[in-house]
Amino acid sequence: MKLLLVQGEREIAVEIEPQASGYALTLDGRPVTAEGSVGPSMRLLLDGRPVEATARRDGLDVVVELRGRAYRFRARDARAPKLARRGGGADLARGELHAPMPGLVVEVLAEVGDSVEAGAPLVVVEAMKMQNALVAPVSGRVSAVAVKAGVAVETGQLLATVTAVEA
Repeated sequence: MKLLLVQGEREIAVEIEPQASGYALTLDGRPVTAEGSVGPSMRLLLDGRPVEATARRDGLDVVVELRGRAYRFRARDARAPKLARRGGGADLARGELHAPMPGLVVEVLAEVGDSVEAGAPLVVVEAMKMQNALVAPVSGRVSAVAVKAGVAVETGQLLATVTAVEA
């Protein structure tokens, strides 16, 4: 799998290939081997050196905490950089929920017509062996659900739309 990890203005090209003992990674052209458990809490050997870290979703970002510091990344599909760079803020204002990275829809938690609050989980997507609950960008009524469980999605793909309720 090829991704771009965006940290501020910096883009890091990442390639991930599963291996029997873990993963072969390429980070901006530099090969790295990773062995161990990957998920919200990680204990890894990176090129033979022990590393402990945690990872969590914060909106469209992934926050990795390592050695007392937090690193914020936004993952983008390297195959679709133009789609991924479009204005995410405008999509949120319109109530559109888009896939932040390629993955597999594990569960759809809302149906058309449901009333939801901003931040309520709508769709669960699995990416890089982590399940991520993607949330409603605004409070309102679900007006469209564009995916179903078991469907693969690409970065930037529309998952659902919430129409804001006028107060």
